[in-house]
Amino acid sequence: MGYAWADAEDDALFLWHEMQRCEEIARQLEELEHEAPTAALREEVRRMRQQVEDIRRLFFAQLSLDGW
Repeated sequence: MGYAWADAEDDALFLWHEMQRCEEIARQLEELEHEAPTAALREEVRRMRQQVEDIRRLFFAQLSLDGW
């Protein structure tokens, strides 16, 4: 039984790190969006940032489902 707990803890830690990574990527994309020279490029960066946010929400939901 101790192994299942360790596995769940490892999974939660992995998800937490991935959420942190998504937040960093979103921050970088936000900076990029402000620096983009064209409206089309800003829109593309905005879409990418939304995709990263959707992924972060999935990680958060997974953590919630696992009871963390």
